[in-house]
Amino acid sequence: MDRIIEQDCLEYIEKIDLVPLKGKTVYITGANGLIGTYLIYMLHLANTVKGAGINIVAVSKSPPGTHLEEIFNGRYSFHAMDLNKQGAICFGEKADYIIHGATYAQPKKFIRNYLDTIHLNTTVTEKLLKKARNDGAVLLFLSSSEVYGEPDEKHIPTSEDFPGLCSPVDIRAIYSESKRMGETLCFAYRNFEGVNAKIARISMTYGPGIGLKDERVMAHFLRQALYEKRIVMQDDGSKVRTFCYIADCVLMLLYIMLYGKDFVYNVGGQDSISIRSLAEEICLLTESRLSEEIMCKESMKDIKVSPKLVRLDISKVMSEFRLPPFKPFREGLSRTIDWNRAVSGLVDK
Repeated sequence: MDRIIEQDCLEYIEKIDLVPLKGKTVYITGANGLIGTYLIYMLHLANTVKGAGINIVAVSKSPPGTHLEEIFNGRYSFHAMDLNKQGAICFGEKADYIIHGATYAQPKKFIRNYLDTIHLNTTVTEKLLKKARNDGAVLLFLSSSEVYGEPDEKHIPTSEDFPGLCSPVDIRAIYSESKRMGETLCFAYRNFEGVNAKIARISMTYGPGIGLKDERVMAHFLRQALYEKRIVMQDDGSKVRTFCYIADCVLMLLYIMLYGKDFVYNVGGQDSISIRSLAEEICLLTESRLSEEIMCKESMKDIKVSPKLVRLDISKVMSEFRLPPFKPFREGLSRTIDWNRAVSGLVDK
């Protein structure tokens, strides 16, 4: 088991009472993703350390990675399949809780896999809602801050009641509009079919598990810093993002799934930072340098319209669950760097 992720999960399972999951089955899609991996590790360690007695059914398009394969025995099962094509095969296992996280979230990936992305967020979501109805299960749909589009200044930080400013005929709509439709399906099944469906709108998670092949900004900077010892930015870095450490994100998701009384929750961090400041932090922690030149490379028109400022109002989740303090950004970033150094062979594991 990965040492850094294990340390995180052992720390965080002390911050929530998982007793309601005793003898229950938790069904997780997107199991190989960043969030899915941490969810599975936390539940597994709750079993091994606390005797929590949780059954895990994990689903992902690819077989479990080396970081997960060792734990899938006994009360755990892993289904490697394309949910858009083969979902019915594993839908027969009765679930008490369903967490639907399977999607393509990186812009270049959801553009390359445009129809798969749309159907994972809509068609597969409805299949899982039907399963939740038939099984009497709680369903947690992992949505995104992308559903808000680019709010005006009056709505930053953005609360759950903001309806969103999105175009249905924009390239990013492949992801954002299909997430919005997934949310509408959750609304319909909750209000007309009696399904206990909940929505978590997640923003900018990071941490151990974000690999250097990831196409988003943090991984791009880490890749340059660790291999080239310098970061060259693609613009002036003025856009602002609010990052949430993965273990804090997963803790909030578990609280929402087990104890949430409302329907929609924002899930995000508190550390807002410009992209340039992010590059400077990574340079500081990796002893790299920030180049003053700006990389000129072929860009896709679609991706340039990402919001200038993303900051969610997380007061609902913070007040309802009285969460412990979040991991400081520099510490979380340092752990992310250490993890990448280890898995990339840049240092001994």
